[in-house]
Amino acid sequence: MSRLPRPCLLAVAAAAAALHADAWAVNGAQPGGIGIKNASMGGASIALPLDATAAANNPAGLAFVPSSATFGLQLFRGHSSAEYVLPGNNLDNRQTQPVPEGGINRQLDGGIAVGLSVSGAGAGSDYGQPALPVAGAGEAKTSLRVAEFVPALAYAPRPDLAVGLGLTLAWQQFEADGVIVPAPVPGGLMPLPGHGRQSATGIGVRAGLLWKPAENWTLGATARSRVRMSSLDGYERDLLAYSDGHLDVPAQYGVGVAWQATPRLTLAADWLRILWGEIEAMRDPNGFAWRNQPVLRLGAAWSLDDRWTLRAGISRNDRQIDSSRAVQNLLVPSIHDRAYSVGLSWRSGERSEINLGYELNPRTTLEGTGASAGTSLTSKVQMFLLGYHHNF
Repeated sequence: MSRLPRPCLLAVAAAAAALHADAWAVNGAQPGGIGIKNASMGGASIALPLDATAAANNPAGLAFVPSSATFGLQLFRGHSSAEYVLPGNNLDNRQTQPVPEGGINRQLDGGIAVGLSVSGAGAGSDYGQPALPVAGAGEAKTSLRVAEFVPALAYAPRPDLAVGLGLTLAWQQFEADGVIVPAPVPGGLMPLPGHGRQSATGIGVRAGLLWKPAENWTLGATARSRVRMSSLDGYERDLLAYSDGHLDVPAQYGVGVAWQATPRLTLAADWLRILWGEIEAMRDPNGFAWRNQPVLRLGAAWSLDDRWTLRAGISRNDRQIDSSRAVQNLLVPSIHDRAYSVGLSWRSGERSEINLGYELNPRTTLEGTGASAGTSLTSKVQMFLLGYHHNF
């Protein structure tokens, strides 16, 4: 490994770090964008491959990215609070978590490109106290971490068209404590036992298409299958009994467009649909009950000169949590439905580039209705983005 070029070592380091870092996100349990440059443009990426993380956004994008390596870090800072079930029962949660990502790709002969992208996702909270004054209840907290490794291959039969195929190799870690459920006695409550931190693995497939119908336009489409994860030991007996302990990674599909409006201005848009509602764990009538989630991502990049580029974007989604499920989603308060991002890229040398960005998910409140009346969840999330890109 010591003989690998330095950018390769950075990509390997990103892969290793993803196995050990918490990963918190804003589109349900997914990040707003993968790749620092794309994330700074609202996540728009399906038709706009910008670096070696392209395989995670659209495998076909590898055909349009030069041989290179990328390392990025998205630093999550979140503050959520809840007024939970009882008047005056206020809970507070603050999280700061690093989310590493990276990738490496190589252009081969015959219009073939290969690459590996690494990204993280997840959700969680730690309120530091029991959710309700129930005997035996532990501190209310949960942690879901998912690292995705995406080896992929792209083929461009002609300069304006590429197709791509890849695998999703997922590693998952899950822990929950302080979960309180109705007791067999009418009107009673009881805590579920904790099962500690458990791991699972799974595999899925993904595919993509990129087409340039005109010199300044690019159209893209991508889809990935559900990743069927192995069972999380212990949780199949209670919290995840409905899905036999499985917490799968959802399927998703989307389309995108990118327009080179002027030599210095690029505009991009994605429409993505994440199929949370198709996961068995989300079909539990007493569980989280997340719905399928459409996401709209818009971004712009303006090159000031040959070295400096400004980026900005906005992302909107239909919240995957219904207001009647606020009580069940205390431990995963992923309630944001919009995000704003800005970024800056500096070409520090002929082959190297440093990327900075910031994403704000403004303070948002979900007021419970129906069975969740009297419960409200509030959250604000900031993401600080830092990345390095190197062309071979």
